[in-house]
Parts: sequence; C-alpha cells; structure tokens
Amino acid sequence: MELPTSITPAPSPKTPKIKPKRKKLLLIPLGLLFFLLIVFLSGFFLVYLPGKNLLTLVIATKTEAENLKISISDKDLSLSQTIINNLKDQIKTIDNKYSGLSYLKPLPFLKNYYLDGQEFLSIANNSLDTGSIFIEAIKPYQDFLGLKGTATSSAKTTEDRITFLTRSIEGLLPNLDLVESKIKNIENSLNSIDINRYPEEYRGFLLHQNFNQLKETVAQIDKLITDGKPILSKTSWLLGKDKPRNYLVVFQNDGELRPSGGFWTAYTTVKINNDKVTPGIANNIYDLDDKLQSVIPAPRLIKSYHLNVPYLNLRDSNLSPDFPTDAQIFLDAYYKAMGKGTKFDAVVALDTNVLVDLVGVLGKLDTRVGTFTTNPDKRCDGCPKIIYDLEWISGRPRNFIENNRKDFLAPVMQALLANVMGSEKTKIPLLADAVFKNIFEKHILFFFPDAEMQAAASLANITGKIVSTNSDTDYFHLNDANFASAKSNIFIRQKIKHEVSVTDGRVEHKISITYTNPSPASNCNLEKGDLCLNAPKYRNLFRFYVPTGSQLIKITGSEIDPLSYEELGKQVYEGFYGNKYPLYAKSSSKVTLQYLSSVKASKFYTLYLQKQPGTKGVEYEIFVNGKSMETFNWVSDKSIKLSL
Repeated sequence: MELPTSITPAPSPKTPKIKPKRKKLLLIPLGLLFFLLIVFLSGFFLVYLPGKNLLTLVIATKTEAENLKISISDKDLSLSQTIINNLKDQIKTIDNKYSGLSYLKPLPFLKNYYLDGQEFLSIANNSLDTGSIFIEAIKPYQDFLGLKGTATSSAKTTEDRITFLTRSIEGLLPNLDLVESKIKNIENSLNSIDINRYPEEYRGFLLHQNFNQLKETVAQIDKLITDGKPILSKTSWLLGKDKPRNYLVVFQNDGELRPSGGFWTAYTTVKINNDKVTPGIANNIYDLDDKLQSVIPAPRLIKSYHLNVPYLNLRDSNLSPDFPTDAQIFLDAYYKAMGKGTKFDAVVALDTNVLVDLVGVLGKLDTRVGTFTTNPDKRCDGCPKIIYDLEWISGRPRNFIENNRKDFLAPVMQALLANVMGSEKTKIPLLADAVFKNIFEKHILFFFPDAEMQAAASLANITGKIVSTNSDTDYFHLNDANFASAKSNIFIRQKIKHEVSVTDGRVEHKISITYTNPSPASNCNLEKGDLCLNAPKYRNLFRFYVPTGSQLIKITGSEIDPLSYEELGKQVYEGFYGNKYPLYAKSSSKVTLQYLSSVKASKFYTLYLQKQPGTKGVEYEIFVNGKSMETFNWVSDKSIKLSL
C-alpha cells in the first residue's frame, strides 16, 4: 500500500482577538466622562457662576428690604420711597442679569425653575410698585396719620382733620383700583409657581409653609381691597353729606358673653350731619324692658339654659350668632317702646374692648361719673381698671332701689367723643388704629336697614353675619353663651386644637376646646357688698356651626345629649355644661367635637374659621393628618388653604 508523502494538518479554530474589544470597552467610560465633563463645565460657566453672581445681587437687596421695613415702622414716607427706588434699581439689575440665562428656558428640567425666577422678579416689581402707589396716595394725609414729613393740611382741630380726611376718602378709590390691579398680578404669579418642586425646608427656612402663608396673605389683601371698596364709596352717605344720619349704638358687655358678642346692657344715639358728630340720649336696657313689659314665653334656649327667666326680655334677645338678625330685633323693640320719631340709619354694637383701647390711647377719661384708666386693677385679677369701675357703677350690691344704676353710658360716651375730637394730633393715628383693629376683630359691628348699604357692609365683613361659603370651602364657627354666670368671661380663656384628617376623600374634624378660668372666684354673697364678677361656677351653652350635610360622630364635655339641627344655612351641634359639671374658678374643662364634613377633600380645599364677636384672641393650632400645620391667635375671621 502506498503511503502519502505528506499529511496536511486540520485547521485549528481561530483564537478571539481580545485586544480590540478591550479598546471598545475603554472608549465607553471615556466618552461618558467626557460628556459629564462637558455638562459640568457648561453648568459651571452657564449656570453656577451666573447663578452665584445673581445670588450675590439678591442677597444685597436683603439689606435694603430690612431698611424699608424699619422706615415703614418709623412712619417715614420720604425715606420709604427712597429705599423703594433703590430696590427698584437693584431688581432691574437682577432682571437684566437673569435675562442672560434665557438659554435655560428650552431645557426640559431647568425650564420650570427659570420661569419661576421670572415670576419672583415680577412679584418683586409689582410689590414695589404697590408701595409707591400707596405712598403717593396717602401723602396728602401725612398730618392726619402722624407720619414723618411736612404737614399738608392746615386743619387745626381734630374734628377739622377728620373732616379733611373723610372728604377725601372717595378720592382714594382710583388709587385702590391701581393697588388692586398690582395685587392681582402678584396673586397670579404666586399661583403659577409650583412650590412642590422645591424642598420643604432649606437651611432652616420653611419654604413651603412661608410660601403658602404668603399666598394666603396676598389673597386676603386682595379680598380686603375688593370687598372694602363698595362701603368706602358710601362715605358720603355714612357721614350725612346728603342728609343727617341717625345711629343707634348698643353696648354689649362681653364680660357676660352672648351669641352676638355680649349681654345687651345699654344704648345711646348719635347723629352725624355733614361730618359733624352729635351724641344724643343714652339709657340702660332695663328701661326699655320696663316699657315693653314682655309676656312672650321664653324660647327654648332661654327656658333650657337660663336661670329663672320665664319670659323673653329684650336684654336676652340676642340669641342668634348672626348679628343682623339680632340687630333687627333690637331695632323693632326700640321702635315699639319709644316710637318711630327718629328713624335710625344703622345699628352699631360696641363692647368693652373698644372702650379699653380708646381710653388706652387717650391715657385717661374724665367724666362726671368718675375718671377711668386702663391700668391693671388687682381687684379683678389685673383686668383694666375701667372694666372694674364700670362694673362697679352698674352692678355693685345695693340695699336700696336705684332706678338709673346703668345710666353711666351717656356721660361716658359723651366724654369719650369729646376727648377723641379734642385730642392732640399725635394721637389721631393711634385712635384710628384702635377703631380699625376693633372693627377687624369684631368688637364693633354694623347693621343697616337699607338693603344696599347692608350688602356693601356685609361684603366688607363688618356686620357679624354668618357667611355663606362655596362647595370647596369648609366652615367652622364656635359660639358660646354665658347664662347666669356673672361676668366670668373677663377671666376665661380658650385654647383650640383642630385636627383634620382625610380618609377616602372624606374630611374628618376633631376639635378640642379647652376653657380655662385661672382667677379665683368673687365673693358673690350680696350681703357682704362685694362685686360679683367671677362666678364660682360657669354655665355655658356652646354651639358648633359647620356645613350642612356634615355627619356628627360624637361630642364630649356636654352634660346633655347633643342636639343637631339646621340654622342659618349651617349644620348646628349644640351642647351645654354648668349644672352638673360647671367650669369652676381656677380650673379648666374640655369640650370636643368630632364629625365628618360634607365638603370633600381637594387640591383647592379651604377652611373658613368665623370668629364669634366679642371674644378675646384664642390660641389655635391646626393639624393635618397628625402633622402640625399652623399655630395662630384667632382674633378675626380666617381662611386657611390646604391641599388635601
């Protein structure tokens, strides 16, 4: 057999070329690093450095803003305007620098932040413009308002200065239109910013909370201006420029709290004719009741909770938390008792807080029934001396019949009016502040029989009317009534913890009210002759007003089974303590309400808290789903916006 001369070996499998693959793998991280380097350098030069320069400019405005705050506090109009002009120049510089970052606008991630910056600049410009408009508007009234600068009015007496101001109020309305326009621009800018894009807190500054509070404040200012203009346009009517206006002034003693603000104790009349104010007659409520000789059986609230009162007297007739309802009752009763010789254009209610604040500005009040001051009086555990003195005049124990023991109001009101009108120039702005503060806090209420005037006053929220709310707005009103517990409300304080929780879109409220009477009881033994102010036991009718259709879960702290009914377009939950379980002097008691609101949870949910007239500030804390959201002193109606 022939053998092959040579053997060709089989081809071996190709070995993979590893080296080229390693090159590819190395190119990927190098490319990524190069891309990140480009992004970093771009961010550094195009975002960080310009942003840092902008931040430096923004921080520089902080000093001027603080200076503006000081100048406003010092009431220096001229300096305030100078600082505003400086701030405008600084904002203009920032705006120009910021425009240089417009290349960020097309970028998906940075676009919204860039637009937010534009809105904040717009807010700054509109705010400064508002300040300038306001300063220009009030320049003619520097003298009246006690502001620094050259006096612009030649008026020499307080009455002349008041006339000068009131004759010019209607001329302020065009300026209010401009301010309103700027405020609406600010509100629109704030609404376009989504604060949820930012952290809740940055370097100790609560971004979300402060931003939401700013939105709420701006919305309230907008509402205040919008709702206040109709009543301001009626200034001529109010001041009797077309014909004399007659006012029936009712004095409510908030030391004995009643649904509309206090026990009706006395009244007076006032005439205003072409800006001139003339006090009229004054008398006590008991004289009107004597003339009426009511035999109307006591209604359910009186029969159930008052002590030994078989008939409905006028002094107990302000049973509604809605002041217009009560004011109409008083007006009708007055006409029945006194005739319609004088037709009243308005009913005005005042409580003791008004007297305290005005006398506090004046320093003292000399009258034919005594000299009054607001110095602390240890006989009433530090309450203002005027409170104790007036209570002593009207309520001290007597061993003889005194028909006119509550006729102190006439000399007090006449002296107060004379002192206000004759006060020195420096006190006028303080007196004006006191009046507006008491209107805002519902210590002064107005009712107008004229439908158009009443509508304007209601819009301005100066009537004590139980308000209507829309479907997105929740509502809460607490109303207390002291039945036969002396003047204990001088001493009693309240604290409210309001917990809001959401389950399946339903909003549940749990509200805890702590009533505290820190003072010792008065010696209410009439034979001893002491003044009975702080009753040993406090008896209280409490009612909660919430949206109709709400569902009660439970009430605690009531010694009666809670009642539920509808009134004034609200769902009412009623309870009482005082017979079995009173609030004792130097002690506390608690009432809780738990219910499901008929208002659904939503992104635009608003809680409207309507304060009872005549009440002191209440420490109020809001919790949402267990987290504390806001703590404030509840002194007036308040809207709280929550995204639920």
